[in-house]
Amino acid sequence: MNPLYIFVMRFPSLLILTSILLATVCIQGQESPPKPNILFILVDDFGQQDVGIYGSSLYETPNMDRLAKDGAMFTDAYVAYPRCVPSRFAIFTGKHPAQYQRDRDSVHVEPERDTAVGKPFQDAGYKTFYCGKWHLGSGDSHPSMLGFGTTVAAGEAGATRSQFAPYDVSKKGGGEKAAVPDLENAPEGEYLTDRLTEETIKFIQTNKSGPFFAVLAHYAVHTPIEAKKHITKRYQDKIDGQAVPAALYEEESAGENLLVQNNATYASMVESVDKGIGRILRLLDRLEIADNTIVVIASDHGGLSARGSNREVATSNRPFRAGKGHLYEGGLRIPLIVRWPGHTKADSKIETPVITTDLFPTFLEMAGLPLLPEAHKDGISFAPLLKGEKLKGSNQRLFLWHNPAPRPSSTADLFSSAARQGNYKLVEFPTENRVELYDLSKDIRESNNLAEEQKEEADRLLSALNEWKDSIGLPNQPRMRKKEQKRK
Repeated sequence: MNPLYIFVMRFPSLLILTSILLATVCIQGQESPPKPNILFILVDDFGQQDVGIYGSSLYETPNMDRLAKDGAMFTDAYVAYPRCVPSRFAIFTGKHPAQYQRDRDSVHVEPERDTAVGKPFQDAGYKTFYCGKWHLGSGDSHPSMLGFGTTVAAGEAGATRSQFAPYDVSKKGGGEKAAVPDLENAPEGEYLTDRLTEETIKFIQTNKSGPFFAVLAHYAVHTPIEAKKHITKRYQDKIDGQAVPAALYEEESAGENLLVQNNATYASMVESVDKGIGRILRLLDRLEIADNTIVVIASDHGGLSARGSNREVATSNRPFRAGKGHLYEGGLRIPLIVRWPGHTKADSKIETPVITTDLFPTFLEMAGLPLLPEAHKDGISFAPLLKGEKLKGSNQRLFLWHNPAPRPSSTADLFSSAARQGNYKLVEFPTENRVELYDLSKDIRESNNLAEEQKEEADRLLSALNEWKDSIGLPNQPRMRKKEQKRK
């Protein structure tokens, strides 16, 4: 008889113990996968059509295009509000701004009420970083108090006086207060986009062993519209070689809207942002951490294309209607690009609508951290979409917006609310006594109002919209900024 068989029969308990020990050694010998790094790049006032892969024939964005080819691009990504402060509030808290802004245009992050996205990452042992425009308050509302261990240039103002150092000196006269803390001693002539890119590179190099959660929030491509002259000249030559339509503007709401992309300086700003992204992507490759770093690019609302005065505008969002400030698609749709190595299929195009309140829970799920539904209460994770799965209930999801503080003499928008469910979108203008209904699957320009033709659908969406507004106590009249001129 086999001696090993005899041994096992006599000492079965010893065999079991040995098996357990061997299994334990094997498990301990297997390293758990490292937590992924996350880099979130937020570009200001950046329309979906400002990216080459989304449709621009003027702006050159090869690095963003490459990222989309390597990962996924969303066709129907929305912001929660078409202006900076409320939109950023939604991005960094996962909460819809309407309930908190009421009749105002602004809403800040309040530590007693809101959890900012950096906090759960910091609590989980991530190195956290915020660089650039914050615009959501100071003091206890500064990102350094909300979970971001390292902050650079996190200003509370909406814009810098200049894109070139010194940043608190306007090159055109006027402007807001000094808006870029930490960079008071920047060398004269330094370009802000380049400096913020460099600060982000330094953070990544220092923390390459990870994990890190880093936010690069550019002040570009917000006004002032200023860029490097040699790049601007190249775009002006490009524009001069193109056919110009007879009419550059069309009537829109309280003013007019630009129909073509024809601003060479703005094009140069876009290219500088893209070049900075390229530098960072190459750094991730050189450090050999690209395969463990999630990269997300988004904007806080559509491009500046509409005006109620003779102000300079930046871009055109066509084929979408209108732009910054408006609840039409041009104001609400943004580029959203995600590269999640090992999960997103290369060159994916995701048509399921999502909204920026979804970013907070999505970041958590991608990092393998627990969701915080009480914190990001108005967002749902779209991580399943990035893995090629369906998002439960996405066909019936109701998207809602409210603009309580219009700027008719600035961006030409009006007091309004909107709702989208499925292919149908309703826009209501209470003070104008007007309701508009569009089928976005057939009319992405929002040019064919179906409110009378499909009254039942319009009434259904209007009822849902009014029920939401009543439930959170939204105003029935607009609040006008003091410097807004009355419409004539």
